[in-house]
Amino acid sequence: MALVTRWLRLPASPIEHSIEGRAFVFSGFSVAMLAIALYGQDYIVPILAFVATAIGHVVSYRERNRKRGLWRQVFLAALVFGALFYVIADSALALFGGVLPQANFAILLVAITSFDLKTRRNCYSSMWISLAILYLAAVYAWDYAFGILLALWALYLAGFWIASHLKRMEAGVRVPARALALMLAAAILGGVGWFVAVPQPSGVPISPLVISLPNFSNFKGGLESPALPLVQLTGDSTGASSSVDLHFRGRLGDAPVMYVRTGAPAYWRGLVFDEYRDGAWTTTNHGYREMQPYVPPRFMPPAPPHNLGTFVQTFRVLRPLPGVINAAYPIQSLYAPVAALREDAYGTFHTPDALRPGQTYSVVSYLPDLSADALRGDELERVAPQNNPAYLDPGSLSPRARQMAVEATKGASNEFDAVMALTGYLQRGYQYTLDLPRVPAGRDPVDWFLFDVKTGYCEQFATAETLMLRSLGIPARLATGYGTGDYDPLLNQAVVREHDAHAWVEVWFSGHGWVPVDPTPGVAPLAATRFPNHWAGGGVARLLPHLTVGAPAAALGSLGVFAVVPLAMGIAIVFVLAYAWLRRRVWRRRPKTPPGESELLRLYERLQRRLGRRRAPPETPLEYQRLMQSDVLVDVTKAVNEGVYAGRWPDPTRVRDFAERIS
Repeated sequence: MALVTRWLRLPASPIEHSIEGRAFVFSGFSVAMLAIALYGQDYIVPILAFVATAIGHVVSYRERNRKRGLWRQVFLAALVFGALFYVIADSALALFGGVLPQANFAILLVAITSFDLKTRRNCYSSMWISLAILYLAAVYAWDYAFGILLALWALYLAGFWIASHLKRMEAGVRVPARALALMLAAAILGGVGWFVAVPQPSGVPISPLVISLPNFSNFKGGLESPALPLVQLTGDSTGASSSVDLHFRGRLGDAPVMYVRTGAPAYWRGLVFDEYRDGAWTTTNHGYREMQPYVPPRFMPPAPPHNLGTFVQTFRVLRPLPGVINAAYPIQSLYAPVAALREDAYGTFHTPDALRPGQTYSVVSYLPDLSADALRGDELERVAPQNNPAYLDPGSLSPRARQMAVEATKGASNEFDAVMALTGYLQRGYQYTLDLPRVPAGRDPVDWFLFDVKTGYCEQFATAETLMLRSLGIPARLATGYGTGDYDPLLNQAVVREHDAHAWVEVWFSGHGWVPVDPTPGVAPLAATRFPNHWAGGGVARLLPHLTVGAPAAALGSLGVFAVVPLAMGIAIVFVLAYAWLRRRVWRRRPKTPPGESELLRLYERLQRRLGRRRAPPETPLEYQRLMQSDVLVDVTKAVNEGVYAGRWPDPTRVRDFAERIS
């Protein structure tokens, strides 16, 4: 038992005496606090913890040589348990706002333990916790500037390592400036080259990312569909509604609604409507099923045939939103920080309460193959999907609108060609606008759109195509949610704003299920059928075939910030080739190493390790010899000085004699 205990026991860690090293540890934590404040938009806990941690570092340094007191350890342990209670209460009940509870717990943990940073191992632990905080901030980082914070943290980690080791050798914190500059330059150039040459990984996710813990808000009463901000809100004080009325439309601004970290751009679908009457969309099926916060793949429909893979989306809510899970469909699995979920008859997931700013949820979705060849092979089945006759009901569509649908699809031999023909007809013949007057009293909004104003917003286009497809015997329905937003393929993220609220058509294809089709002018009729190009240099590669002699400068200028990438690569290649040529020429002229030189220097290093302390950089060999008081060190030091200053290096036989005396 004693042997096992000794084997499991960690070796003792030395007391950290370096003021500079502790300053680097605190600086690393400060960078993490800055990241949480900038990207997590959480301020109170980071500011309080920053002040407490600064005081804790001062106290720890002053008392580093004192023995740890029992009651002090008990008090700090109680504070840790208090921080644990905080994260549970904030994650589950949102007692403190529910914003970044895990990050705040880690922040409080660093602040508490900063009063007991005695050893070097304690300081490293603080650095690793600050790295975890930086990781949580990275979940919400939506620009390239986050790389600066990450580089600063890495620099502080290296600074702590250097400072602590130099202090251990009783040397000042000085590093060779030229070597450090060369190391940083090589790292930067190597990183740029690696970033440009290597594509970002697109691994197959196993499950959604768990960002937040669930709260205990439960559903009350039946399922209601809160309206998305496309139309005038109707219903009770919560904005609950089960209809989309084309007679009204709200004003949409540019304010961000949510951030989406995603591996592919997509429509973020929310609510689906199947019945159109008197200018308004409603739902006919109000059934639902209760689900747990984490919905695994076994509870979801099977994967679409010939899908291109799966991708994760992490949504961060920026403003109060209805309790609807917007996501790319079809879904493989999802996780939301709520007590329970409800899936309605149309496959949309609902939360008990409205989504609050700061909440996050994650979804794994399939990327179905929506290419023309794949869809053209599906046969048209003039039956109502899911036994819902509303999908084939054109409602109040007028006879002349039905005739327009027939003429627009004349010559189409299959369902896909008919859908694309009607979509192209609407995109070419009508204009998109948000400045649309009210629908005149007594007029049907679809007829007024098709034959009078011939302009409209996305709801008019989507409604007209849905009803016209139904009149042709093609099942269709209206889908609402948000467009892709401002998508960045390098960072795998999108900023979704109010004006990205959108409506489109979902058409039933027998081999693919519900396929999104968008008749709005200026938009691709079909969603993306492949993952985006994740090569960092992909934009440059696409430009190369089109460059002319006078175009390189303009092409590089169009890349913006990334115009430095090819320039940096060229400079790096020239630098490496020149350095290799110079090194080769110098190496050829360099005299051969005298016999015994390398053996003696290795023996000198070995002797220092045996004596328990290395010679510090400013310490001469003679000063080191006088302090260490070793007979064999006297002879070895004399041989080293003769070799360095007089060029008389010992032969290998004499070096072996020194080695035998050491052993």
